[in-house]
Amino acid sequence: MKPSPLQLLPLIALFYSTLVLGQTAPTMSLYLKNGSVIHGKLKQESPVYRIETYDKSQWVFQPTEVEKVIPHKALNPNIRYRDKGFVHYTELGPLAMSNRASNGVTTSAFSFQTTNGYKFNQWLYTGVGVGADLYAVQTFVPVVLCIRGDFSQKGDKIPYYFLEGGYGFNATSNDLDNLRFGGGSTFAGGIGLRILFSNTTGFVIGAGYRFQRSTVTQLNRETIEDFNRLTLRAGFTF
Repeated sequence: MKPSPLQLLPLIALFYSTLVLGQTAPTMSLYLKNGSVIHGKLKQESPVYRIETYDKSQWVFQPTEVEKVIPHKALNPNIRYRDKGFVHYTELGPLAMSNRASNGVTTSAFSFQTTNGYKFNQWLYTGVGVGADLYAVQTFVPVVLCIRGDFSQKGDKIPYYFLEGGYGFNATSNDLDNLRFGGGSTFAGGIGLRILFSNTTGFVIGAGYRFQRSTVTQLNRETIEDFNRLTLRAGFTF
């Protein structure tokens, strides 16, 4: 027996209600004539503008109050800028530049560093970092004070700066009695980009300059060697 049109009405109603509920309200910015800007999901635009903000509040404006409506990319609701709190970084990457040690060996290097500290505001994060810099001829364990800050609070891609300074302990193994390796001052600076996955986690990439001083003592004669590098980093933060 074929179903009657009346029997199909509930199915048709269910189908269309599913389509309606499945549609997501567009994300818009309402620019009001009084200078205010409201960001959120536009729920209604006739006969009045009804917009829902991030905190689920709904605002209603008459068309005469609105200067313009501009659509923009929907932001991830799980991402909200965190301007203070404890933050951890783990980063690694090459220390690249053509530089030769006293014995003529090109000293390419690889760096690993972990940093823990506290973020006071957008512009200031301080922490202590410990890592390992593996050069071709020497190995260092840098212990540094780190300062970081963000250039922006908006979106899920946050540009930042970093400054580091401290001491690099020389951990180079040596079997010769008349040869000793020593550490020295180290510092770094550069810029990077943090790509947020949530409020507290993200991926970081950065580039900058890295300096490391060391001493080599052989037959009671001390030689100072400076390592100047372009540092490239990638890692994660939480």
